[in-house]
Amino acid sequence: MKLISENDINTAVNRMGSYGANPMEAILTRMRDEQEELFRYLVEVDADELNEDERDLLVTVSATAWFIMKETLGAVPPKSGEFLDYLLERNLDRYEDLGEEEDTVDSFFDELITGEAEQPILMGFLSGLVLDRPEGYVGEIRDEHLPAIVLHVKTAVDALALDEEEWMPDEAVGEYSEEAFEEAGRIVAEMLDEYEKSPLFGALGEDERANARMIVTAFGEFMYNYFLLMPADWTAQRAVEVCVEIMPRKVAAPEAFFAVMYPVLISFMEFAARKGTVPRAERILTRLSGMVGKH
Repeated sequence: MKLISENDINTAVNRMGSYGANPMEAILTRMRDEQEELFRYLVEVDADELNEDERDLLVTVSATAWFIMKETLGAVPPKSGEFLDYLLERNLDRYEDLGEEEDTVDSFFDELITGEAEQPILMGFLSGLVLDRPEGYVGEIRDEHLPAIVLHVKTAVDALALDEEEWMPDEAVGEYSEEAFEEAGRIVAEMLDEYEKSPLFGALGEDERANARMIVTAFGEFMYNYFLLMPADWTAQRAVEVCVEIMPRKVAAPEAFFAVMYPVLISFMEFAARKGTVPRAERILTRLSGMVGKH
């Protein structure tokens, strides 16, 4: 892949002016049309963490990255939500690996510049837009959220730069174990026992509470039966597949069960995220929140 240079960046930024009085609005519309899943990722990720100004900064910087890459490298094939999940999890794992090191944020930015996309000049420019905002900028950007914003920009650039067919990993093929299946069920049952005593469970509606144990239990069983995933290994990609493709086919339940399935799982994942029992629970609940009303 061509290395995007400083001159390429300047040329592309200058071309933004040809998009009328509000070029960013036009660019965002084009990006949404051409990269629907990426756009959705940017507007939904960390829904409970980022404020309006931080979301706007994330989307604007990422759209700028998309425009520069499109102008310099040509059209980019649409990227899937599954690929974005995979790249986000890689980046989160990398950031968490730095947790015990000193100067964590600086270390992460150094890692970002030399990451998989291999576009150090572009990434330096983009991280500068996040960290060194123009004088007079009036948005409320909290310092503690800067690493998350840069991480999501990096995930967007990785997705645009990398070939999805080459980078999506072949899943490790394990062997079904009745003992492991029972252990997964035991872990889910223990989480449910705690969850049912929590305010999150109490905030559910009557139908949601009545179906919650069956929904979460079935979800956990399918995550293991189909993907050999213990709760600590659950991913957003597989969670969506279970909810969209597997449970509607395999669960013989009344319509009321499926009407409350997403609210129950979203609530349960919020509980699991707070407890730390499902490391990717926050990403799972974000993806499931985006599915409400669509299936």
